[in-house]
Amino acid sequence: MYVIKNTANGKYYRKLGAETHQYTDIRQATPFSKWKKAKQKADILHAAISPIGEQINFEVKQHKFYVLKNRNDVGYASNVSWNAPKEEAKLFASEEDAKREAINLATAMARVGVELSFKVEEI
Repeated sequence: MYVIKNTANGKYYRKLGAETHQYTDIRQATPFSKWKKAKQKADILHAAISPIGEQINFEVKQHKFYVLKNRNDVGYASNVSWNAPKEEAKLFASEEDAKREAINLATAMARVGVELSFKVEEI
């Protein structure tokens, strides 16, 4: 997976809507599955800022993301389900974040009588 880094402030591109975005930490960055697509977006961002005189560059960086795979099922944890397809899985920027979320989800579900466990998978 690839992300776009703003070299001026060290923050990462996050898409908010069709025409809006912000720069944030890696945990909330918008991931791109292909380098070429990320590079095209970085070039668009640079072209939009260049005319106003800002000397900001963007670089495409490869970054490992993690997902939670349901051990009892073939699905993955998403924002609304624990058996979603892999394409809809919630992405975590670090393995530690993913492990923490797996424990939190399993604990919360155990409180309501549902046995659920996840394993962290790198994508």
